Amino acid sequence: MQLKISSITNLTDARFFSASGANYLGFCFDVLNENYIDLKKTKEIVTWLHTTNIIGEFGHHQAKEEIEFIAQQIGINDIQIPFQHPQKQTLNFEKFIVVDDFMLLENEPTNSDFFVLKISSEDLYHPTLKTIISKHNVFLETDFTKENFSFIANELQPYGIQISCKKEEKVGFSAVDEYAELLDFMGFL
Repeated sequence: MQLKISSITNLTDARFFSASGANYLGFCFDVLNENYIDLKKTKEIVTWLHTTNIIGEFGHHQAKEEIEFIAQQIGINDIQIPFQHPQKQTLNFEKFIVVDDFMLLENEPTNSDFFVLKISSEDLYHPTLKTIISKHNVFLETDFTKENFSFIANELQPYGIQISCKKEEKVGFSAVDEYAELLDFMGFL
């Protein structure tokens, strides 16, 4: 199972997840998002990381030209965008498409993009979810617990999971201990 990290805003979290072997590290370039990070800070952070796939995360309102410019500045080939992004088909990147309502994928044709399903813990047991996961490359994001992660790994078997970072309380004070506990029971550490 792959591990994707989203919404990184600081060096502490980025270095922790990079050293932990995360497959993808995401940085949000949507100025309307509370987890926005600017290009300069992202470039500084990336220089400290082990080799990892860096993902640019963008909002619905961001045009193809802006996305391409930022991707070129950071040197990324992978992006994350909302399911309803108006230029989704014209963006020439490997895409992680965020879906808040997994039922939208019920009749979606299989393609090579990845889907990030942000779902509630209760939705994990919805009968359609397993079918959708079997048809698509899905990363799940939910409130992970030891109990539901066992079900996710053994029954749902998604392509991967996504963990979204929390904002630093102040510089150098991150949720690394909380992330370490989470990765430990998931078997990533």
